[in-house]
Amino acid sequence: MRENSAYMENPFKIEGVIEISYTPKVNENIVIDPESGEMYTMRKLPKNYQNQKHDPLTYTKYFQGTCSRIMELPTPSLKMFIYAMDRLKPLQETVFLHSDDCMVVCGFKSVTSYRDGIRGLIEQKIIARKIGSNMEYWINPNVLFNGNRLRNL
Repeated sequence: MRENSAYMENPFKIEGVIEISYTPKVNENIVIDPESGEMYTMRKLPKNYQNQKHDPLTYTKYFQGTCSRIMELPTPSLKMFIYAMDRLKPLQETVFLHSDDCMVVCGFKSVTSYRDGIRGLIEQKIIARKIGSNMEYWINPNVLFNGNRLRNL
């Protein structure tokens, strides 16, 4: 992957996914959605079932094993990495890195810092340019992702 390359599709392929067999627990049934073909488990709940707790805050997954890549980032790239983590939307393979917003949030004084940040992220194969845009970048789903990567296989 060259630094100035731009891509129509995400050049990063999801790695490390394995297939496992699932055995339903007691009182669970496996149900197949007729429209999507996805499999779900359903469990009968007792009559005195209580509401479950839910954390509504959005999060981004950072995958272990990429620490050396992140530690080698220059300061502008590290700031932009954190910015990208904050801006990454659920189940999206791309992130918008708008120069004006990045400069304000990351505290950059010049566009040069923004460009250096982009260059460092591309060199470490954390992002890749998307064809047809100068602010939208493909995210490497083996470094960070928001949601379930299996939906993008």
